[in-house]
Amino acid sequence: MRNLVVILSLAALLGCSTTAATPSAPEMTPVAALLASPTSNRGAQMLAQAGRANAPTRADIERTFGAGDISRQDGAGVALTYRLSTCALLLVFTADAHNTLRLMDAHASARQAGQAAPTLDQCGAEAEAHHP
Repeated sequence: MRNLVVILSLAALLGCSTTAATPSAPEMTPVAALLASPTSNRGAQMLAQAGRANAPTRADIERTFGAGDISRQDGAGVALTYRLSTCALLLVFTADAHNTLRLMDAHASARQAGQAAPTLDQCGAEAEAHHP
């Protein structure tokens, strides 16, 4: 099941590229790197909790970032993709013991091939600012 979620996540990220160049593997920023540095915006703090028992729910994320541009449900999991000006934010949710969808993983990638991937903090801040 976990491999399926990773494969679906990568497929959703590849669909966010805006150029016709030969696709290369997207650079992903691991959530663990975010845990070492304090964050100041609420969106980045929510993304830093991914994979924990108290991770934000899908409803919490959608209140902060709005509805995802792409939503895909597969079994007990959901993947949301936010296409922003400088980055694409992929959020993967899985059901907990109470069947509440909680944020399991988050990845930020560049919107255009050849650009460096922004940090999860930067992409989270952009996603929060994008939502009115």
